[in-house]
This record gives sequence, C-alpha cells and structure tokens, in this order.
Amino acid sequence: IACVLSGLPESIIAAACARSGQRVLHVDSRNYYGGNWASFSFSGLLSWIKENQEKTDINDECQDWRKLILDNEEVICLSRKDKTIQHVEDFCFADRDSAEDVEEAGALPKLPVFGDAGAEGVAQESEKECPPMESTLQEAESREPEKATDTEPATAVEGNDTEITSENESSHGTAVGESALESGKTEAAPSEISAQEPKKIMYSQIVREGRRFNIDLVSKLLYSRGLLIDLLIKSNVSRYAEFKNATRILAYREGKVEQVPCSRADVFNSRQLTMVEKRMLMKFLTFCLDYEQHPDEYQEYENNTFAQFLRTQKLTPSLQHFILHSIAMVSETDCSTVEGLQATKKFLQCLGRYGNTPFLFPLYGQGEIPQCFCR
Repeated sequence: IACVLSGLPESIIAAACARSGQRVLHVDSRNYYGGNWASFSFSGLLSWIKENQEKTDINDECQDWRKLILDNEEVICLSRKDKTIQHVEDFCFADRDSAEDVEEAGALPKLPVFGDAGAEGVAQESEKECPPMESTLQEAESREPEKATDTEPATAVEGNDTEITSENESSHGTAVGESALESGKTEAAPSEISAQEPKKIMYSQIVREGRRFNIDLVSKLLYSRGLLIDLLIKSNVSRYAEFKNATRILAYREGKVEQVPCSRADVFNSRQLTMVEKRMLMKFLTFCLDYEQHPDEYQEYENNTFAQFLRTQKLTPSLQHFILHSIAMVSETDCSTVEGLQATKKFLQCLGRYGNTPFLFPLYGQGEIPQCFCR
C-alpha cells in the first residue's frame, strides 16, 4: 500500500494498515510532517509562508520522465499541485525593527562547505555567537530576580524617608513632614506609571525567541473523552506524545475577561456569580447531563435555537453567555436546542478526567499527532 502525504488522515490510515499486517510505503514531498496539520517554530513558519508565496504552476506536459518508464510499467499520478493553501499573506503588528542580524536562540549554526579555507575558524566563531538555548533561558530567568532586587532598595529608601519625616515632625513641626510626604508621592508616581505600561515586544525579540513556542496551521483543542484521545490510548500511540491540560477557560464579556466556572468546585468558589446564579447554573448543568431522561423540558423548543431555549430557563444574561459561548461553544444563530444540549453534555462528561477542564493539547502543537502515527 502506498500512502501519499503525511497529514492527520493519511497518517492514521498508514498506521492502521501497518498494524493490520500490510506493507506500507508512506511518502511525502514536503520536508516536514503533518501537511496542513503541521506545527512550526517561528523561523519554520516564515519559511512555510515564503514557500507558499513563491509557488508556481508545475508543467505537467514535461516529457523527460517518460523516458524512464519501461514497456511493462504503468504511470500513476500520485498527487498534483496542492491547491488547499492559496493567497498567503503575513502581517506584523509588533514594532518592525531590523532583524537581519538576529539569530534564533538554540538554532544550529550554518557551517560552511567542507574544504573551504578557514572553515574551522568560522565554525568556532558561529558557535560562540549562538549560545545554547538553556543558557539563554537561564539568562532570561536570572534577569527577573535582578529587576526584583533593583526595586527593593527603592522601597527601602522610601521607608527611610517616611521615618525621617516622622522624626522631623516631632522636632520641626508638621509643615516639613507634609512637604516631605508630598515629595515622596511625586517620586513614587513615575515608578507606578512605568509598572502599568504594557511591555513592548519587538520583531527581533520574536525572531530570537522563535524556538520557545510553536504555531499550528490548524489549532484545535481535544476533548479528554473524545474519539481521537480514545484512539491514541487504544493504539498505544499516546506514548509518543505529551499532552497538557488547559488550566482554565476565559470569556470576554462587556469589556472584561472573566474565568468560566466549569466544575462544581469552580461554581461555588466563583466570586463573580451570586448565590442565586450558582444554584441556577448547577441546576441547569445537572439537567444537561441527563437531558434525554427529561424530554418534556425541551421538546417544545426542538425547532428553536439553543440561545432561545436558554432564555426560557430563567438564566441571567451572564449565565447564558457562559453556557452558550464557553461551555457548549456553539453558534448563537445556527445551533438547535438538541445540538446545544449535546455539546453541553459532552463538555461536562469530559471534566475531571485529566484536569479541571475538559480540554487537552499536545505539548508541542497539533503537528505532533501525525508524527506519532507515522512512528
């Protein structure tokens, strides 16, 4: 069996055929796993963008390969030009400083061609210019304590100033103390303003730290009790990958980012919900877990949307927003009542298997899953 490309469907098919005893030839013209499901470092993503921007039509009428075909052989075209990705553009929202001379931390040095004069010297210089990733991470971590220690003397000085002013108050009167306190406030104001300013990220910094994160072409979270996770466990493919549980789910509403209470403990520990809302939410989620046993409560609304059904359940607008967009995660206009109840039940059934949320994510991105099946 010949399996072309290494996307997620092709990799699963190749692994299934190999496990059933078939001989599989798995080929891919790309230099990376995953196809359209791949994960890239930042430099890899830039190369992928450049490759797709420079794509040209392949001349299928080239006759050179036909000379290699014997009389008793048949030609089978495996794949043509990939047209699933077109019109690729990239935009940079960070400050676009010059990143020409910036090298990615942890990247392997590009050695010159063997036999060139001074090749060994150039290689040694390149090794010095490119420190290992561990050292850069340690340097980055060591800078944070330095900043913290730099701020401590400032607070100590402010404390001494207040002590001095208190002594002066007893000896020279209250006027001197008030002026000293006012000067102390004016000195502390710039530090508070600087702490509130958001940290600016330069383009060169993104290039330098490009190996500290991966970017997925298709970014998806996996349900902890979903079909794909069950397949990874049953086939023992899960031992080739590491997964991380999503620690929390956030929702944006009325200009604020709020944490969505998922489990029973989250609901009762939430400070953004009143006691009445907590009881209403728990009652509705309990109903969703076994809604099939109570058809009388939703049959009237089967032809309505899930959002309309939520309005009839005496839920507050904030609870409706959480359930619709952060628990069921369905459309407000296109999802029916039954589909919304099914999505909510699936969310609740996946809670507590591996963590406080129902979602798992491959540690190095979704591109790890096709690679695991290929192994």
